Amino acid sequence: MERFEEQRRAEAPIRHVWDILVSAEHAPEWVPFVSTATTRGEPGIDRVQVVSGSLLGIRMDVEQTVDTWEPPNHFGWTAPDPFPVRLRVDLSEVDSATTDITAVIEADLDRFPVGRRIAARTVKRQFRKSADALVELLERTA
Repeated sequence: MERFEEQRRAEAPIRHVWDILVSAEHAPEWVPFVSTATTRGEPGIDRVQVVSGSLLGIRMDVEQTVDTWEPPNHFGWTAPDPFPVRLRVDLSEVDSATTDITAVIEADLDRFPVGRRIAARTVKRQFRKSADALVELLERTA
């Protein structure tokens, strides 16, 4: 299991960060490989987010099942395909207008034995871009 962590500080209130983070319709604005995103179910545990896009040259429709929902501090989901992946995001209020964000993604890239290192670099790069784009979106819309 590969593990990647990104930490950022956003000049945005924690509730605003939470609202953008858990809102599927905003995902295409800050996740580079996502072109569309929808949800099934009510906000909370077991909600399913379906994201469509392209990663590693593969067109995908990924179902992410929310398994961590503790507003406004902890959010996470798991997805079994196209490779097992787990995301956890922790938000910490620095002050009323600033939030620290720690995001960890764990991905089982064993399905890419020949290109595992390339896959790991790609996931890491996309994760970093996503973290940067999230902060830009948060600060632009706060």
